[in-house]
Amino acid sequence: MKTVVVGIGNPYLQDDRAGVVVVERLEQEGITCQTEMVLTVGFEVMDKIKGYDRAIIVDACMLGNEPGSILDVGVDDIFTTHALVNSHAVTLGTTLKTGYVCFPEEMPPELRILLIEVKEIKEFTQQMSPEVEQAVEVVVERIKAMVGEKVVCGDES
Repeated sequence: MKTVVVGIGNPYLQDDRAGVVVVERLEQEGITCQTEMVLTVGFEVMDKIKGYDRAIIVDACMLGNEPGSILDVGVDDIFTTHALVNSHAVTLGTTLKTGYVCFPEEMPPELRILLIEVKEIKEFTQQMSPEVEQAVEVVVERIKAMVGEKVVCGDES
């Protein structure tokens, strides 16, 4: 199954960097599926997942849950959950819905979105809060299990 993992976030903005860090760690561990990083939830996300059988998107969120909470949502959830929809900006839901309406044959039949609830996003720093750091580790392990592939760590000979 042709799979892509897309991490979304600002690599310099506290907990907002969670999606990017997940992808960096997967790459460091040698995950064999395609990985991509994007800085916004604009239409670039759609371009990154078109043509794949399965896409896993990781992003930070501010939905009022406990910091470090992980939400695992599907395409139907992101289209219908009020907290994930914003009519005044291009949101992840808007981007994905546009992709599935305009390019239904090219969009992945299987899509999972892993959202990590942030604690702090006010400072430009590469230091995440402990709650989000822990959630990042959980998401990395979850994605490795979802992809179901062996991950080569370092130079094991």
